Amino acid sequence: MTSKPLFKEYVEAAHGIGLYILGILANKLGVDPAEFDNRHRIEEQSGDHVRLTRGPPRDKEELPEIQTPSHTDFGTITILMNWLGGLQVWSESARKAELLNHEPDVPGEWLWVKPKKGCASEYQFSSVPMPNIQHPTSNTQHALKIDTDVAWASKVINLGDAAVKFTNGVLCAGRHRVIPAPGSQGKYPRYSVVYFVRPENACIMKQLRGPGIPDGPEEESDINAAEWIKRQAVGLGITFKN
Repeated sequence: MTSKPLFKEYVEAAHGIGLYILGILANKLGVDPAEFDNRHRIEEQSGDHVRLTRGPPRDKEELPEIQTPSHTDFGTITILMNWLGGLQVWSESARKAELLNHEPDVPGEWLWVKPKKGCASEYQFSSVPMPNIQHPTSNTQHALKIDTDVAWASKVINLGDAAVKFTNGVLCAGRHRVIPAPGSQGKYPRYSVVYFVRPENACIMKQLRGPGIPDGPEEESDINAAEWIKRQAVGLGITFKN
């Protein structure tokens, strides 16, 4: 319980960073950033969550089996912090908000995402040019504190299926997988801290309208984010009791 204030601060910072980046993308697409803000209010129920992972060290140089299979994230944007290698990303973007049995839907190759001290890396981010992020808004006032509290960690920014859905494929989901850290890094445990920004449960999953978003086919029915993400999870092989 003594860590609860720190955990709260991290959640607010990570959520704010995610919305700040989505706001930049919204402006590039000619969409009011409030369209993203109103679908991701932190005080509303959603699938937002923090995931803390530990990959065990290995005794041999050979890389063993894949630890996390190929997939795209279900939500809108993901903020990842890690210190060791092991993350790989598919070289081509995923522009369909659907799952294909862990396999990429376009030809390409697996590339290493190398952690870099003091850097935030974006991979398979979007087809929209991104400016350097130098002036956080009030929503990201906690972001600067992360860098001073943590010895160092590489920050990786990834878009997910909901971002693809909202923009009719203009924004891309980064297909990725995790294998044990390569080379001498493999003798250390691999830790990561991940925050997933997902739409509010009640959010209707329809594409946004703006000059930079082409019109897509008319949705056959209204489906909220809770049900939509559940369907995405089932497509990945996750089962639910109820």
